[in-house]
Amino acid sequence: MDREALEHGIARRLLDHIEHRTTDMADDVLELPVDVYSAERQAEETEALFLDQPLVLCLSGALPGPETYRTVDILGTPVLLTRDGDGQVHAMFNACRHRGVRLVDGAGEAIRLTCPFHAWTYGLDGKLGRMPVPEGFAGMRKEDKGLVRLEVAEGYGLIVGRLRPGPPIDIDEYLGPELAGELSLLDFASWEPHGEPHTHRVAANWKVTLDTFRENYHFNYLHKTTLASYAFGGVLTFDAFGRHLRNASALRSIVELKERPEGEWADVNQHFSYQYALFPNVSLTFDARHVELWQILPVDESTSEVVHTVYLRPGLSDEERSKAVDMAPWICETVVDGEDFWVAGRTEPGVRLGLLDTVVFGRNEPAPQHLHRGFEDVLAEYRARRAAEASA
Repeated sequence: MDREALEHGIARRLLDHIEHRTTDMADDVLELPVDVYSAERQAEETEALFLDQPLVLCLSGALPGPETYRTVDILGTPVLLTRDGDGQVHAMFNACRHRGVRLVDGAGEAIRLTCPFHAWTYGLDGKLGRMPVPEGFAGMRKEDKGLVRLEVAEGYGLIVGRLRPGPPIDIDEYLGPELAGELSLLDFASWEPHGEPHTHRVAANWKVTLDTFRENYHFNYLHKTTLASYAFGGVLTFDAFGRHLRNASALRSIVELKERPEGEWADVNQHFSYQYALFPNVSLTFDARHVELWQILPVDESTSEVVHTVYLRPGLSDEERSKAVDMAPWICETVVDGEDFWVAGRTEPGVRLGLLDTVVFGRNEPAPQHLHRGFEDVLAEYRARRAAEASA
């Protein structure tokens, strides 16, 4: 499938839903016990879903060229990402091997990285180079004191890594062939961050926060004076790619396509947005001008953090760039922070006091249903492995 066929297919589905006042549906209603938001579950999820699984760390454009670096902090783990002079990406624990001091902050260009404490210096591949007063470390194997390496893989515009040492990552296996092919059509590997990532603190369990990204049933109610003015609520396509998924939401301008034969359609992607959920915790939203990376992270059972980064398409006109730059803060602060995260915080004490027995995901909410079933599957595998290890 080429990109035109993909986008025309999505547009046809959305127009059909708008005409018939329908949306993609799951087979059944899903009810989950409220203890999926408990502290015990949170501790298990941290191990099974975050420390034991590959995660999207950033997009390729976060390391825009050779001899660049970027730091990423996830669940208390400081990760240093580099792109060496040959363009190869490396991931390492961002801690000097001398005394454990954080090596660098932020992002930039460098040919080597130097610890601020005692000036131990490392190459972009993590190998230890210069040490002041080398005679003080006679007998130490210098080649054993490179930065602790973490597994990482790059492809299709994504940089995917682990927070703990583990098996190598095959990004084609992580995405699956269909999703890998689709992301390659979107061709966003060269899109670079605009400004610094913005971190939101949300007074809600990480899964409550994540679920606000995965349905637009709420648009006409929660967002009635904001998103509902330019996007259709309650109209959503849903497609699963293993544990990942894609939704698409229609902008109100999509009705313009009904007035023209499909052979005359142009710039179809200006009339809807791609919304991917990359398992377990990432939301990736595209429009014609920019892509937004939302990384939803647990803090404790009733608190989460969301790291939001905007990447701009290269070659934007001044008008397009202005639209993207103006739109992103409005979405981030007014809509998501002011409405989605506000309502997520209002799940407390509803899910905490034991007076509700379940939470409900309707047939018109297939995406959160899919994600929660994926969480259950991974937790079951994790428990089985731990039980086998304990009995060995």
